[in-house]
Amino acid sequence: MSTVLISCIDIKKAAIVDYGNQFVVVSPKNPRYFETTDGLPWVPVMINFIMPDGEEAKVFKKVNQYFKNFSDNGGNAMRIWISSPFLEIEDKKVGEYNQVKFNRIDSVLNIAKKYGILIKFTLQHIRTIRPDGENAASWSNRSFMAIENGGPFKNIFDYINTPEGKRIYLNRVKALSDRYRNSMQIFSWELWNEMDAVDDTDWFPFTSEMLDSVKVLFPNHIVAQTLGSMHSVEADQRYEKLLLLKNDEYITVHRYLDPGTDWEQYEKVHGPIDLLISDAIQFVYRPSVIKPIVANEHGAVEANHAGPNKLYAKDSLGVFIHDMIFTPFFCGASGCGSMWHWDSYVEKQNLWYHYKRFNNVIYGIDPIKEEFAPFTFIQDSVRCYGIKGHKTTMIWCRDARNNWKTELQQGIRPEIRKDLSFQLALTNRINYTSAKVYDPWKDKWTKVKIKNGSIKLPPFLRSLVVILN
Repeated sequence: MSTVLISCIDIKKAAIVDYGNQFVVVSPKNPRYFETTDGLPWVPVMINFIMPDGEEAKVFKKVNQYFKNFSDNGGNAMRIWISSPFLEIEDKKVGEYNQVKFNRIDSVLNIAKKYGILIKFTLQHIRTIRPDGENAASWSNRSFMAIENGGPFKNIFDYINTPEGKRIYLNRVKALSDRYRNSMQIFSWELWNEMDAVDDTDWFPFTSEMLDSVKVLFPNHIVAQTLGSMHSVEADQRYEKLLLLKNDEYITVHRYLDPGTDWEQYEKVHGPIDLLISDAIQFVYRPSVIKPIVANEHGAVEANHAGPNKLYAKDSLGVFIHDMIFTPFFCGASGCGSMWHWDSYVEKQNLWYHYKRFNNVIYGIDPIKEEFAPFTFIQDSVRCYGIKGHKTTMIWCRDARNNWKTELQQGIRPEIRKDLSFQLALTNRINYTSAKVYDPWKDKWTKVKIKNGSIKLPPFLRSLVVILN
């Protein structure tokens, strides 16, 4: 029996505590959400994580700590670039695959199994193929693939567009498939990180073709493509094209707070987090495209993605992360928002607990049976994002008077919102029998009375979640 087969059997025996020994699929009963192959709902509570480079023992000590912190707070999924230097199997010569890197990937999956976390691997992220130093960022360049260094490609476009380039891309995928196609610790593969950043047109024919080819190699895993931040008219137009691809199994959304203007960024991506993220989710949530929406990357950057936002250093309470985690699900996405800046923000400020607060809200909720439909309304300067199901309605209420600008930039403390009430008719339903609210900032549940078709909320800072049954 081969080592690879033994590895796969071990993974199959591992108990993913909440979901059993099953693969994750798009739910055939409600294709806006995921489930396991035995029919249990699976809500991705996900974060991004790029493997640091360096000496193995030190790297895996750090990796183990990240996984533990995330798992302890209810995280069940991580998005990882398998093309990062620490894991890249094709690292010195095209067509040659490094056994050491396979072993490292095995170790990542074993750590994931230990903590009950499923992995989404991004297959590629590079943006240039040039000799080092020729106007190429080291993190996104593959110099050994360039003709000048003995490789087969004149540039990145050779890799994307030629039959030879596509063959080499798929050969690498097959090497990964031969080892991991049966791994239940992996739930998805992405073709390329933000491929429109490589080229704003060539990504489409490549994606259309490769989605099917990669799916053949990973029949047990879900396959999708990713595009960059939805920050401009041009970016939205590319997302429109992405939505045309029926073989893209779910929709990935990237959107950042970006105060820059170099790429004709929308004013909306300069503003409150709940507005800029809800706008992105609502853009792709449409009757003609019934697929899961995954809020794949959210974060705050300096102008034109020049680095992590400097206000992260002030955000010890997690004003940014709270809005980035909560907004997507309450706008119809399949899970919470997946944070970038796991190291410079989430870990540095010890904000992992915000994932636990989200988990507290969704505990026991079955979005597949509920068949949630999103809705919104505004009440007394509070923006309310709701999802209405057959038995349960969930509403995330966000104080519109408070946001990252007022609190972190201007230093204005949030006010306690008192005496807020709303009519249940705003949810297009009135026959509720019970109501409770969750304060994610205090980690506290409170039962509230339904009286004359309305409910009155307890005092709160920033936000509150209402559950109606």
